[in-house]
Amino acid sequence: MTPDCHAAARFRRNAGPATATPADDPCMTSSNIEPLARAMAERICRRSGMAEADVPRWVDLHWPCAAAMLETGVMDESGEWVEDRDVRLGLEAYRERLKGPT
Repeated sequence: MTPDCHAAARFRRNAGPATATPADDPCMTSSNIEPLARAMAERICRRSGMAEADVPRWVDLHWPCAAAMLETGVMDESGEWVEDRDVRLGLEAYRERLKGPT
């Protein structure tokens, strides 16, 4: 993920209860895109050389961001940025996912 995605995840962790994560939100876990986003997040971790022991926690924290990036088309399923797409669209979609249904 990019620093922007990390910043969005830090914002969420700081905004809610200390033990809450995006994956704890029932709205987030009911998504059909979750398996794709989790797999994408795993690929990003492994490609970056993350220690295997750290991968599951990172995926749990960041798959909602990966899902938003996929849904808006700013990243492909391999976790690569799609050229000429505005990452801000993905970040806005991530914020909307965190808000839940209105």
